[in-house]
Amino acid sequence: MFGIRYAKANSSTYLIQYRNGQPVREGAGLAFFYFAPSASLVSIPLESVDVPFMFSEVSSDFQEITLQGQVTYRVVDPKLLASLMNFTVKPDGSYVSEDPGKLPQRVVNAVQVQLRAGLQGQRLQSLLSASEGLVAAVREGLRQPDGLPSLGLELVSLAVLAIKPTPDTARALEATVREQILKEADDALYRRRNS
Repeated sequence: MFGIRYAKANSSTYLIQYRNGQPVREGAGLAFFYFAPSASLVSIPLESVDVPFMFSEVSSDFQEITLQGQVTYRVVDPKLLASLMNFTVKPDGSYVSEDPGKLPQRVVNAVQVQLRAGLQGQRLQSLLSASEGLVAAVREGLRQPDGLPSLGLELVSLAVLAIKPTPDTARALEATVREQILKEADDALYRRRNS
């Protein structure tokens, strides 16, 4: 009535009320009345967000691999994020722009850039056997000031669940290993017969 509205946020939502372009009040879990014609509200969720990812890259020996995993992040600097992306809400509670939906993709893009940098100089077989070093390098890269902190975000966890070669390459690797196992079995049989 008369443009006066009530805003209430839970403890995992950071609200910023702007009047004439200046922040009037801000914080998590706020509840207040405001005059809608002269105010705008920015609502930023603070809870952690899990984002799955899957993309193809090329190892240093020019073998295509598929990386699959999940990144978890949370907002630690809502004012910085609000200055970079539009989290303004309409009176019905929906967002004015599509920026909140674009944030997970920005995080996945940052992960992909760091993974690509970590793959430089790595051969396919070393990637398949020792992915922990790659994950540690990506984690460190995302925590650098120009990584997720530049968006006001904090990396909670990163997991690379699968690193897979193409099906043809996988069959070739299996054949090589199978031949090695058969050769070792033949050598063992030969040694037993000759002793």
